[in-house]
Amino acid sequence: MKKISILVGSLLCILTTSCDKFLELTPRDQKVVSTIEDYRDIMASFMYYLKTPDMPRQERIFGIDAFTVPFHSEVHGNLAVYTGEVNINTSSSQYYDKKAGDYTQTGKSMQTWLMSNEEAWRQYYNFLGPINLIISDISTAEGDNEHLRNYVKGEALVWRAYTYFKLLQYYAPYKDNNYGIPVYLTPQMEIGTTMPSRETQQTVFGQIFTDCNAAFDLLEQTPTNEWNFIWRKDFIHAMLASVYTWKAMSGAAEPSDWEEAARHAVEAMKGRSLTHSAETLKRVFDCSTAAYTVELTNDEFFVKIMDGEYTNVCDLYSTYLQDNVSDGRISAAYASFFTDSDIRKSVWFKNGMYNNKYNMMGENGKCRGCLVPFRLAEMCLIKAEALCRQGKDGEARNVLTDFYNARYTSVPEVPSGHEALLSAILDERNREFYQEGDFRWLDMKRLGVRMERTISGERHVLAPDDFRYSFPIPAREMKLNKNMVQNPGWEKIIIY
Repeated sequence: MKKISILVGSLLCILTTSCDKFLELTPRDQKVVSTIEDYRDIMASFMYYLKTPDMPRQERIFGIDAFTVPFHSEVHGNLAVYTGEVNINTSSSQYYDKKAGDYTQTGKSMQTWLMSNEEAWRQYYNFLGPINLIISDISTAEGDNEHLRNYVKGEALVWRAYTYFKLLQYYAPYKDNNYGIPVYLTPQMEIGTTMPSRETQQTVFGQIFTDCNAAFDLLEQTPTNEWNFIWRKDFIHAMLASVYTWKAMSGAAEPSDWEEAARHAVEAMKGRSLTHSAETLKRVFDCSTAAYTVELTNDEFFVKIMDGEYTNVCDLYSTYLQDNVSDGRISAAYASFFTDSDIRKSVWFKNGMYNNKYNMMGENGKCRGCLVPFRLAEMCLIKAEALCRQGKDGEARNVLTDFYNARYTSVPEVPSGHEALLSAILDERNREFYQEGDFRWLDMKRLGVRMERTISGERHVLAPDDFRYSFPIPAREMKLNKNMVQNPGWEKIIIY
């Protein structure tokens, strides 16, 4: 008997009570999805935004809107203020009340690490609806094009692994294995009544590894092709290197994690080398134009996701330039962090005063930024950190020396002591990934960084393993799901 799937209403919300809007809708436009090509078209509605950054919203597929990339401009803006990578824009009445001479409640909440960041939860779990549908049902879909079946399923598997990784990073208290996140693997759930509890972090990591291994297995059967975006061995290895780095100091840590992080980083780095040129590095992040088709790879990155004027993907223009959240100037915390011999200083900043890593100044919205996940520089620094944390300081120094040679015209001396070496590696992560979305915030969470600020005359401290390092479970989810447990510390906080 052939197997078919029914898309009811908005496929985006097929999953769970996590989707606020779905629970308020009446099912409409039932559509049958039965062939490999049908599932390809659903996946392609997502891929469209990855490969055509300057195009308007796509036509509906199977009666639904094309589902969009779960990257979050609002979250990135909050995190840029959290980390000190931007100065909050006091010219904006949203953040500063000039008549009162004080920050608004939103401005205070942003600077004291108390924003809700609910959008990330909603978008990621919505995204899992069509992804789970593809993974669950394409294996029995009609058709005999097995390569196409593998292209689509492989792509979906990697995106599901990525999605659970981000949800875990955002919403799980880092050191407590018991507080993971809900895991959904199939779309065939009774919408509005499924009330999943939180899995352990160990369980969530296990699902990420299962999906990545399944994607590797499919690559043994069918080589990736130009249709795919992240279903590639190098990208999967790069993501796994980052996953193991995160896991290695978490509540789910295991002794082999650092070894696995280094192994996957080495696999991802094969055949690639860091650039020594400021101009070449600048082109990696250049968003002065948004072409209809973007160059997807070069040695410095595995994938590059650009956004056009329709902001279908992300809006880093509003995050880092003087447009919304930021005043556009280099923050005091970073102004002296880059030496003149550091080639990144001229790439990340304009005239030594303004943020311009993405070269968007004066472009009037032609491109709104780009995302470059798990790039080569991260693999180099993961390898160095993993070796150092395993006590292989000599090998770690060699890796850091190679990194210095690529990023400095006058190479700094590599520290000889273990703690100084580790500190130098972590400092390079801070410099290299300046203003790259959530990168610095997640490093602060992983490393237990302490931060202190005085806002409106009051002293505020973000302690290592502070409850604010994990986003709160959204109020809507807490109301609808009786089995959901809030992250400790957020229960009595009023979120504005």
